[in-house]
Amino acid sequence: MINGVIKAAFAAWAMGSATVLAHSWTDCTKYDPVNRVCLGYPRGYPGRTNPNTNTLYTYLFSGSPASQTMCNPKQQATMNYTSAFPIATVQPGETVYTSWEQNGHLNNAHPTKVDILYYPDASKQFADVTERNTAMVAGTMDFATDANCYNPADPNSVCFGSWTVPTDLVPGNTYHFVWFWYFNQNPAGEWYSTCFDLKVESTSHVVAAKPMAQLLALGAPDLSYALGMTDTILSKIADVTSLGGASSPYSSAEPTSSEAPMSSQAPVSSQAPASSQAPALPMSSAPAESAAPSSYSQAPSPSPAKCIMRPVTN
Repeated sequence: MINGVIKAAFAAWAMGSATVLAHSWTDCTKYDPVNRVCLGYPRGYPGRTNPNTNTLYTYLFSGSPASQTMCNPKQQATMNYTSAFPIATVQPGETVYTSWEQNGHLNNAHPTKVDILYYPDASKQFADVTERNTAMVAGTMDFATDANCYNPADPNSVCFGSWTVPTDLVPGNTYHFVWFWYFNQNPAGEWYSTCFDLKVESTSHVVAAKPMAQLLALGAPDLSYALGMTDTILSKIADVTSLGGASSPYSSAEPTSSEAPMSSQAPVSSQAPASSQAPALPMSSAPAESAAPSSYSQAPSPSPAKCIMRPVTN
């Protein structure tokens, strides 16, 4: 029954993708490529089973606008997380893997770039797209290549990259981040953003930094995008140690799997200075979405036309 509902939802989403060329957003702000599950989501994430995800979540900056709201005003104006699609918890110096779909925009010769933007001040919120030039950059990743996508031949393949949580973030605070993709197929400029937050603590579930080829070889995620946070996911990560050696803050359950503990990698490199300030946004009281355990396999969708990509010109 549940499998049928999921397949029907993905079929509807695929039909929508055939008529509207989907661009991209981040599905999972903190992805665990070892257990192949998602541990944190962006603001207002509707889930891939929602047939309107592309319409709801694509947020475009066209023609290098002089000014435009940085975050999608319909979906990401507040910290509207739910129990099914929660905010991620991280710690300073942790390697974070973030994932998205390539949507037919694989480019090995001139890969487009994704920046992870942030402010080291927990009171600052991104307000305008011009802040891409003044915010600090926690990491820069290729958008879609053979080296960071699970199935390069599949236009809807999951792709991911890694970046490091800045060491100057203070545990006990929540910080605002932006996933910012410089697509730039339009010579005048074409960008996309997804806004998210990270809860910084002294301990968190940590995935050790490994070569991308090793992580890709483990296989693509099977249920994280369809169902959100579930008891199955919590049981998978319950026994994974953190940098501080404490248990994962995502679950108080006793360890239930036999996977070996993991540790993190080297501290973050230096970042550029930041400016601009906007008032902090309130935490939404949006109702929690239900998440039923099930297996998940992504339904195939029609392949969108491949774009002729140009080098990024910021």
